Amino acid sequence: MPSPSGPTLTSTQLAELAGHRFIGGTYRIAHWENWLLTDCTQRDPLPDALVHPIALFHVPLLGSGAPITELFRLIGASGPGSVSLLGYDWEYLQPLREDLEYRCIGHIADAVRSTADDGRVADEFTFRFELLDDDIGVAVVTNRWRLNHMTEQPTHRGGPAVRRDGAVEDLTDGIALPEWTIESVDPARMKTMAAILRDPYPVHWDRAANAQIGLGGRVVNQGPLNVGYIANMLMAWAGPTCVRRLTLAFGRPVLDGDRVTAGGRVLNDDDPAGLSCAVWLERGGARIVTGTALVDTTRVPATTPGPTPSAPTSSAPTTEAPTTEASTAEDTTA
Repeated sequence: MPSPSGPTLTSTQLAELAGHRFIGGTYRIAHWENWLLTDCTQRDPLPDALVHPIALFHVPLLGSGAPITELFRLIGASGPGSVSLLGYDWEYLQPLREDLEYRCIGHIADAVRSTADDGRVADEFTFRFELLDDDIGVAVVTNRWRLNHMTEQPTHRGGPAVRRDGAVEDLTDGIALPEWTIESVDPARMKTMAAILRDPYPVHWDRAANAQIGLGGRVVNQGPLNVGYIANMLMAWAGPTCVRRLTLAFGRPVLDGDRVTAGGRVLNDDDPAGLSCAVWLERGGARIVTGTALVDTTRVPATTPGPTPSAPTSSAPTTEAPTTEASTAEDTTA
């Protein structure tokens, strides 16, 4: 599959995408789906038919008639390194639960083209979705992607995490939250996650293709799974319905076998809806996902955080994925 050599959409076509509405529809989260989704984050199922917070990635897309394949078609994504994940802003108005039929609506809120100082062109897209139970709001979702236009094969670059808009880089004040550690990111769970998300992007499972773009034959963890580790850290601290909002930005990708730790600090308690917290995901001391969370104060323990919890030990087998044509991105994708 060739690398993209330039914009596939004209400036007029790009401008016309802003405001594009998806067909809309409904989505019901089955127990088996929620169980597998939660297992992919390497934690035990939640009680009382609660759905794991990272369902806010695929449920709005699929329920609105906007699966990843359709989004890629609309924005003209094609080739290695074509799509990068910039950030998520997920607001939870109510906890999600299994076997409820949610109405899903969505649109492309913004589509802009930019040119860097070195001449590289990129299109940035903002997708916005709503989940409703009858006419009652359940969640508001904003996802930001970048479509890269390049002439050379991309390679993974090391170094520190890249800060994005809205990220919180360094914090020394506030109560530290108990950390959540994944000792080794599991590639088998990435394949399960790709099936749940209906995500065909081979960067998440094609080792042979990834070896050709500087990843040493390793596969890239999905963005929602990285969010899941942060959500697990918050839920372990403050309860399974504590997450009210997650606003996150993404730097370097997480790869299979990486040891990552989710952490955070309380910023302030000025918001009546809950505690404002800085949150992050670290690898080797570098923060590769950064942002903020709003946590329901009614479920925060009265005592200061205790010992560091770890994720359950992975029991899923690790197998080699089949070799197919692949594409990749510098940042985490999907």
